[in-house]
Amino acid sequence: MPDKDLDNALVIIGDEDVISGFKALGFKTYFIKEPQGAVALIDEVLEEKPGICLVQDNFYSLAADRIGEYKTLPLPIFIPFSPKADWSLLQNMLKEIRIRATGAL
Repeated sequence: MPDKDLDNALVIIGDEDVISGFKALGFKTYFIKEPQGAVALIDEVLEEKPGICLVQDNFYSLAADRIGEYKTLPLPIFIPFSPKADWSLLQNMLKEIRIRATGAL
């Protein structure tokens, strides 16, 4: 029997057409219907106490301030992804982590 604490270890947030495949694989998914609802949806997801949140890049940018409130906490971890294989947002996030960890690029 699965551990109750791991039920929402990974959640995916984004456009329905982009993340429907994750739902088919059994992951917990949250569809964003309107861009202005990104912050409200992030708050809804946080009530589930997820470990890792994969967030579609355009919504990640819209909710960046809210997501930023969790940067100093161990969980949840927010990771942006792009359906178009654009890794720039993730690269910027990793660059910021390296700077904090080492003080240099």
